[in-house]
Amino acid sequence: MKKIWLIFKYEYVRRVKTRGFIFAVLSMPLLVVLAMVMAVISVSLQTSKLPAGYVDLSGNFANASTQAAAANLIGDIDLITFSDVSAGQDALAEEQIQALFVIQPDYMQTGAIIAYANERPGDNAYERIQDFLQSNLLAGEDAQVRERITRGSNITVRSLDGSRQASMRDWFVVLYPFLTGLIFIIVINISGGYLLQSVVDEKENRTMEVIITSVSPEQLMTGKILGNLSVGLTQLLIWLLFAAIGLAGMQMIYRANFVPSLTPDQIALFVGLILPGFILIAALMTLVGVSVTDMREAQQVSLLFTLPMVAPYWFAGALLQHPNHPLSVIMSLFPLTAVVSMPMRISIASVPLWQILSAYVLTWVSALAALKLAARGFRRGMLQYQHRIRLNEILKGKTHE
Repeated sequence: MKKIWLIFKYEYVRRVKTRGFIFAVLSMPLLVVLAMVMAVISVSLQTSKLPAGYVDLSGNFANASTQAAAANLIGDIDLITFSDVSAGQDALAEEQIQALFVIQPDYMQTGAIIAYANERPGDNAYERIQDFLQSNLLAGEDAQVRERITRGSNITVRSLDGSRQASMRDWFVVLYPFLTGLIFIIVINISGGYLLQSVVDEKENRTMEVIITSVSPEQLMTGKILGNLSVGLTQLLIWLLFAAIGLAGMQMIYRANFVPSLTPDQIALFVGLILPGFILIAALMTLVGVSVTDMREAQQVSLLFTLPMVAPYWFAGALLQHPNHPLSVIMSLFPLTAVVSMPMRISIASVPLWQILSAYVLTWVSALAALKLAARGFRRGMLQYQHRIRLNEILKGKTHE
């Protein structure tokens, strides 16, 4: 175990110190900062710093509070009450306010409001009057009632046979498999590229021969795979952290009232499939690295393993429209496509438990089998740095003559 740890530490440290890794990690924070700056600029261009005014002709807001119910990061303005329309229009003419909202006498029956403005008011003026009306209309209600009315209903659409369902609010549950699958593909290609480069380089310069005198092929392979996978996972965690920060910032800027929600079962499913998926692809790429003679050839062969991961995006329409079709079931069980396909099906349909468990078992068994095969490939290829090793030689335990 100590030798595996040393190999893991060496692989991890040398990769995280490279310029490529540092640039890749910093790209997400820079993207988040850029997105938030652009959002601030966009919101600023659509808002005005002048207060808004209102006149209540309905008599329902005579003693209403003008304090904002929710803070806004950008564009908070005061709301001024006027006793009559003419006083408000005079203030508007003198540019003391950006807009005058006149609440009509029949507001409780029709919801009618007339807005006066010299030019188009900022979006914050409309948000401010809506916030004022809603908070005061709900002022006498129970806190739970106010919360339910503010958040609205959560409608779930289900087919008659119960095979498909979709929540109108939990859109993130459907989007999540697409995002995690895309991030998985990006990270596995990055960490897999590191792994391929490491194996091919050490095979070409015969460093592997020296290392193998101190550790077993299984220990060397395990340390390399875990080290390079950890590099990819580190990058993934940093990206997710800053993506969450960016999402929270966007909600504050736009005053959006949406919070992506995932159940523990959904999170466990994604993690339980992504982890063996990482190991499976890494082991297969290791096998490619010890089987070929140069990096260019290794990259070409590795496409055979990475292209299937993109297949669920090609068939996304079929997966979502017909989640229980035989093709959808097969793609959610096949280890190289299950990482994206199974979560995608679960987001829109009721998937039988036996299929979920089968996806788990098949993916983990494939990952462990790939690890065993990669270890055998290590053993066969560590001294054959000038020869290409065929898959049947690895499977049969033969060496190149």
